[in-house]
Amino acid sequence: MPERSGRPIAPALVLTGAACVALALVLLFVRAELLRTPSAGAGGEPAATVSEDMRQAGEELARRQAGDPRAMGAVDAPVVMVAYSDYLCPYCGEWVRRVQPELADTYVAQGLLRIEWREFPYLSDDSRLLALGAAAAAEQDAFWEYHALVYDAPREFTGDDTALRTRLEGAAQELDLDAERFARDLESAEAEETVEEDFAEGQAMGISGTPAFLVNGDPVLGAQPLESFTGAVDLALRDAGRRP
Repeated sequence: MPERSGRPIAPALVLTGAACVALALVLLFVRAELLRTPSAGAGGEPAATVSEDMRQAGEELARRQAGDPRAMGAVDAPVVMVAYSDYLCPYCGEWVRRVQPELADTYVAQGLLRIEWREFPYLSDDSRLLALGAAAAAEQDAFWEYHALVYDAPREFTGDDTALRTRLEGAAQELDLDAERFARDLESAEAEETVEEDFAEGQAMGISGTPAFLVNGDPVLGAQPLESFTGAVDLALRDAGRRP
């Protein structure tokens, strides 16, 4: 099993509803210590407790970089959700449209939750190009605007390479970006490095599909109901002493 800083990421699983995550990710968290201790309550609810190792693993994975354009929420928020996503994954789009706004309004706006985005473009070359586009938009502090534009109408961002690049140029204009800079950044080594770093991080953990989330180290897999995510966040907040 992959390890980070000498400690395995071995959190509780929440595995109900429609999930677009391969069995490899499940196996990542199934090890002897988890087999001895039940990892989730009945009905797929989050476990009642989160171990200290789990909290530490989640904290190590969270980057908490000030000014990170691909993160929303306070740097010192007690809970960090790390989200791995592919722009052409329909379940990812469903989560962005249905769950993300609720979490942003309920937790992020209150300084309780920070969401850090990771690119995991595993579906196609188009996915990878869209991830590079996200990195390019982030260079102009427009990551979340780009994120919303693509996920709101993913079918507009498909086609052959030439058509997709033309659509990305149009997206840059729609977002009032410096189009020439966006085009340069799209091809830059920095954008490539950003995407590869995210993808390698996910692969090192055993992720092979999206969406996949870690909430202070506790995984919630797939485009599950809002209650699965609020439950995981509330559990992490209680664990951090921020909920009764």
